[in-house]
Amino acid sequence: WSSSRTVPQGVIPFKSGVIFTQRARVEAPVSTILPAGSSTDLLLVLSLCSHRINNAFLFAVKSKKKKLQLGVQFVPGKVIVYVGHKRSVYFDYNVHDGQWHNMAIDIRGQTVTLFTSCGKRRVHADLHFKKDEALDPRGSFLFGKMSQHSVQFEGAICQFDIYPSAKAAHHYCKYLKKQCRQADTYRPNLPPLIPLLPRDPSASPSTPQRMEPSLQGLRNLTTAAPAL
Repeated sequence: WSSSRTVPQGVIPFKSGVIFTQRARVEAPVSTILPAGSSTDLLLVLSLCSHRINNAFLFAVKSKKKKLQLGVQFVPGKVIVYVGHKRSVYFDYNVHDGQWHNMAIDIRGQTVTLFTSCGKRRVHADLHFKKDEALDPRGSFLFGKMSQHSVQFEGAICQFDIYPSAKAAHHYCKYLKKQCRQADTYRPNLPPLIPLLPRDPSASPSTPQRMEPSLQGLRNLTTAAPAL
């Protein structure tokens, strides 16, 4: 994050990354995130801390026709990976515990794998259907939510990297930024703005405001890395 770059609304920079608040609205064309013709086979390397217990998506990739092509959702006790419209697999893993989580999610062929503990722990889930082979370059990438009107992911993001190669999966900690490996020592020095907030069924997202038309701060947050 540089001082010359506009920070999207609802996003707070801190020493190790950014904090997404309920007011965050970040959307960008898929073509600015991933190369044209990108496959749905990819690896995500994540370092994050959830601040509110809800059912928000960490991100969603939607086609021009608004069909969900790819996404990761955090619900209490589970991580759900979507690889097509209404098609998903899930893992028993709780992100909503107020702790920092470093993980990798590998989508390869008909299998999705969640790696934790620097690759020492891995869980596979088989896709019992044929997924889309390529992402729509005319589609949109939404960070922190599934649609403009859905609930927003609230939390701190130290790293969100997308790799086309699976080679980093088993040793993903080697690809974590130094500050993310030490994320607990880099908590933002803020007032109790960001405690672990309970789920509030009566709470609804604030009135949607204009989406950021360009990538802006997301470029530093999301790295489309070359083949390893």
